[in-house]
Formats: sequence, C-alpha cells, structure tokens
Amino acid sequence: MSSVHNSNRKNSILLFLVWPFFSLVYALRNYQAVWAKNIAWLFVIFFGITMTVSDVGETTKDANRYRANFIEMAGKQMGFSEVTSKLYNEEDQKLDVIEPVTVFLLSRITDNYHILFAVFGLIFGFFYSRNIWYLIERCNGQIAPFNILMLASFSFVVGFWEINGFRFWCATHIFLYGALPFLFEGKRKYLLFSVLASFMHFSYILPLGILGVYILAGNRTYLYFILFIATFFIKELNISQVSELLTNNLPDIFQPKVKSYTNLDYIEGLNEEIEKVNWYVKMYEAALKWSVVAFLTAIFFTGKKLWAGNRQFNNLFSFSLLMYSVANIFSLLPSGGRFLSLANLFALAFIVLYVQYAQPNRIFRRIT
Repeated sequence: MSSVHNSNRKNSILLFLVWPFFSLVYALRNYQAVWAKNIAWLFVIFFGITMTVSDVGETTKDANRYRANFIEMAGKQMGFSEVTSKLYNEEDQKLDVIEPVTVFLLSRITDNYHILFAVFGLIFGFFYSRNIWYLIERCNGQIAPFNILMLASFSFVVGFWEINGFRFWCATHIFLYGALPFLFEGKRKYLLFSVLASFMHFSYILPLGILGVYILAGNRTYLYFILFIATFFIKELNISQVSELLTNNLPDIFQPKVKSYTNLDYIEGLNEEIEKVNWYVKMYEAALKWSVVAFLTAIFFTGKKLWAGNRQFNNLFSFSLLMYSVANIFSLLPSGGRFLSLANLFALAFIVLYVQYAQPNRIFRRIT
C-alpha cells in the first residue's frame, strides 16, 4: 500500500512539473491522499510566480503597490532596524508586521517581483490548502455528493487569486486556520494563529475581539441567531459617530487609519468604484450571502437535534452566527464588507460539516 502511495505522490509531482493545472485536478480527484493538499499548495506558489501585475485596473491595484514598494526597497541600502523602526509608528502608519518584514528580507536578495509573489503564494497557499483539507479530512474518507457544491463554494469565497491583495486575504485564512480547530475540536494552541492574523493585517483585531467575546460569553445560540436576523434590518450607520467611537477607544497608533477609512472623500471614492463593478460581481455577493442565510436559518429550525446535541457543532454554529452579525454591521462601513467573506467562510465550514453528518431534509435540498 505504501509503495502505491509513494508512486502516486511521485507521479503527482512529475505531473505538476509538466502541467500544473492538470496536477491540481489530479490532486482533487485523489483528495483522500495525504499529498493532495501539497499539490494544491504548490499550485498557489506557481500561480504567484507566474502572476502578471497590470499597470491599470482596480483588481490589481494592491498588487501594483506591492510590486512598486518591493522594487523601490530593493534599490535602497537599508538595514533591518530601519524597517522595524517604522512599525507601529504614528508617522509611517505601518500597523502590519509580516508583509513589510518579508518584503525587506527578499529585497536583500532580488528585485524580481515574481519571486515576491511566489513567496506570497507560499504563505497564502499553505493556509488556503490546509483550511480546505481541514474540512475534507473531517468528511471521514468520503465526501457526500451533496457536499461537493458546498466545498467548492468554501474554496472560492477567498480564492488563491486573492494574493493580489495579500495582507488582508492571507490574514483571513490565517485567522480561519487558527479558529476552526479551536471551535470544532477545542485545540487552544491553534489560537496563536488567530492572533498572528492581526500581525498580517491590523484590522484582524476586530475578529480577534469577537472571538474573545465568544470565549467569554460561550454558546448563546438563540441570542446570536436573533442578532444574526436583526442585523439584516440595519440599513445604515452614522459614520462620524462610529469614527468618534473608534477614535476614543483605540490606541493613538490606530487613529490615523481610522480617520482615513472614515474620511468622507475616501467613502465617496469607494462608492464610485463600487458603481463601476460588473453586475455579476454584485449578484454573486448577494447570491452567496442570501444562500448562506437560507442554509443557516434552515439548520437553526430543522437541525437542532445535531447542533444542540453536539458541542462541536454548537460551538461552530454559535460563533458563525455571532461573526456574521458583527460582519453585517461592519459591512455598512467603508471596506468593512470584507469581513463578510470571513463570516461566509465560517458559515460554509459549518454547513459542510453539517451536511456531512446530517441527512439533508427536503428544505435543505431545495435551497441547494
């Protein structure tokens, strides 16, 4: 058996060197193999190193900035202390640690931005592939046919192509990588990764705070479900009041970022960009959100036997509802809608596990 396993692993690596995309398809067909997730990881690295950064267009704006910053840094003579002195500095507003340190270390070796995005793929791809296979491995060897759509949806919410906005989206998968084993299996040591996410992108202090509230409050599934439903009826927030609240309660180092994100000019510019987005992008976001809402509502009313009778499922269900409630509110703020992607990931992870262990009823099939 081990010889067959080793042979398949070698074949998959050889196939990757010849035809990376087909090797990914091969890995998905052999998802039970321990090497399959590593082929997915390699594919994300391949995507990073071959990624072309356009000089125009909103979709590569962040990637453009990463490239320009990397090339500029590679042309400078500077020491590590010069980089670290800018971290958590009010003047420079560098509130993220992992990305600038990575960029600096690579810039001492090369000025080829393809190498930078390969390393981005290396980091992003590890957490991305592990989060997908975390769910696959808990399907007990065989994915239910009903679950293929759910796993595909989970994989595409924050796909590997999001390395063009590396900091926030990588932080999303790092946070998930830490929180899922904690919520579903009680593995507290993984919480260190959820903390690490805030060093990738400072805004992950918010999900970390929500996780802290959940740990203190525990499972309040009925309360969280009421909050979950109620937040869909909140149509707008007073931006100036939110800005004042955050400014008064956050450390001084965060205040410039708060002011920039709640600036009226920034909000107006962001709204103009949203208006330019293609109709199918807007429809996708709405379709995903309301599908998830329908699934969670159906599970709340018809799946109580599983989620209420099993602490693992109750933990993940309760936190998903709480996370979605807060994400709904923050989606009314500029750039706050990004947290809905994190909420959707937790919700879909719960739905995948629920579908695997429960017999889907008629309502569930109709929603699917």
